[in-house]
Amino acid sequence: MQRTQEIDIFRGLNILEMENTESCDHPFFDHAEYDHMKMNYADTIFPCFSFISGMLLKEQRIVPFRKSLQLIGLGMAFNAIPTFIEGEKFRPLGVLQRHGLSSIILNNIVSTENRNSVSFPIALTCLWYLISIGFSNNRFNPFKIQKDTAQQKIDSPFFKGRTYHENFDPEGLLGALMTSVTIWSGSWFMRNSGNFSNIETFLLGSGLLSSGLVLSKISPEYMPISKPLWSPTFVLTSNGISILKYLMLKVTIPYFPTVLKNLLSIVGKHSMEVYFLGEIVLLGLKYCPKNGSSLWNRMESLLNKVLPKGITQGILTVGFDISLVCFAFLCHSKGWRIRLL
Repeated sequence: MQRTQEIDIFRGLNILEMENTESCDHPFFDHAEYDHMKMNYADTIFPCFSFISGMLLKEQRIVPFRKSLQLIGLGMAFNAIPTFIEGEKFRPLGVLQRHGLSSIILNNIVSTENRNSVSFPIALTCLWYLISIGFSNNRFNPFKIQKDTAQQKIDSPFFKGRTYHENFDPEGLLGALMTSVTIWSGSWFMRNSGNFSNIETFLLGSGLLSSGLVLSKISPEYMPISKPLWSPTFVLTSNGISILKYLMLKVTIPYFPTVLKNLLSIVGKHSMEVYFLGEIVLLGLKYCPKNGSSLWNRMESLLNKVLPKGITQGILTVGFDISLVCFAFLCHSKGWRIRLL
């Protein structure tokens, strides 16, 4: 599909959202815990990133296998940084690794014709259920206890004791099947969006969102909404949210100042560079040495002395966003890119 400014703006805003959930310590930006079996705002952001990646796929284009492997390698190299700095256990899987694995499933296992067919997401959903139920310790309620799930068995060699910490989202292997469906959905939507009016797009997004929520209420044992599992109802719900977010942006973009549109578009074009810089900078700002406090906390304490406590985190987050936008502009003007060969 032809890359448009509105898609670049959509991706740029999504990357800034992703960094905001990392930078701001507020309950609104927390991921839902496994036992909650629901979606919080933070849980909608990475699915939107995967959905947008699908929107950017060309109909007959196959992403080379080596690029997906390089993306997995970049993710593993990035995850090695906390291991060296803070002595944490190495986390071999993560956001980029999940995306690389999903890209391999979508682009390199089936032909282009089958990839574009509705049979592709149906087959992956059936496979996800076959593995999830067949390998669970409790086939009548396969997702109730996290340590008894099929994903636990598959991921435990990679995560060991870290796998199911309360706020730790493992981004495991089994979920890559349904993440491929999310990417496929973005591709399908973009191929057909020209046939939809704004009202039809709204009804499509609302219908997917509602169907995911309703199915999770009808059968919570087999169709829970869960980002750690990346369950089918989670895919339906997050796809609906992504479509509604895109529609809202599409309708409001004409009213954006030109400077803002250009800057957000640049962030979208340099999403990889912005993501890596943001994560590395946050790692440095939030690094907490023994018997000390992080630089982020010290800046927050300083601002609390002169400003109401309720707005200091917002100021820090906005300042962080501005720095990321400036970095994207610098990358654009200097031609700096992270290129996958």
